[in-house]
Amino acid sequence: MKLIEKEIVIAADGKLPPDFREAFGRKARVSVYLQEQEQEQTEDADILSDIVGKIRAFRGIDDPVSFQRELRASWDRSWDK
Repeated sequence: MKLIEKEIVIAADGKLPPDFREAFGRKARVSVYLQEQEQEQTEDADILSDIVGKIRAFRGIDDPVSFQRELRASWDRSWDK
C-alpha cells in the first residue's frame, strides 16, 4: 500500500488536486484531518490586519480613553431613567 500525503486546501467543488492523480479511479483509503479553530482565527486576524488604518471613523478623537469613559458614562445614565 502506498501513502500519498499532502497538506492542501480542498477546493469548494470537492475535487482533489492533481497531486492525487494516481489515486483517481482507484480504490483508496482517505483520511481528512481538519485543523481546529486556530486556522479560522488566523484568517480573521489576516483580514483585520488588511483593514487596519483604512477605517477613519475615529480619526477625530484625540483622547480615546477619555472618549470611552464619556461613552460608558452616557450608557450608565441611560439606565437611571
